[in-house]
Amino acid sequence: MAAVLVSLLMTEVTLAQVGPHAVINVSQSLLSVYNARDAAALRELLAPDLQTKYSVEDLQLTLARCHGLTHEIERFSLPSWGARRYGFFGVYAENSVLEMVLEIDEDEKIIHWVITDDVTAKDQQCALGAMP
Repeated sequence: MAAVLVSLLMTEVTLAQVGPHAVINVSQSLLSVYNARDAAALRELLAPDLQTKYSVEDLQLTLARCHGLTHEIERFSLPSWGARRYGFFGVYAENSVLEMVLEIDEDEKIIHWVITDDVTAKDQQCALGAMP
């Protein structure tokens, strides 16, 4: 009986995990949407809670603020640190190198995203997430 329970729990844990390249794949989709300044497509990359929180108009403003910081982004690095559901990336922008934190849920939807030149700053110009 115990073996059956352990097996069922392990199956549920396995199903809840995303693939080993999920956060990288989401970052590449994000890069494409970001450079196109496509707020509607960005909204589709967000988890349901964030889709409820941010309208397309909100995301247009966020993209404008982000582009004020980065201009065009040439590429994201591979994550320098992270796991299957989150990663810390280098952002190679037109005029600078910045940092990005990206976190996704089990459905490979964004639940937290920030591009910054100071990850410890309280206020971020380019960020989306559940916290205000």
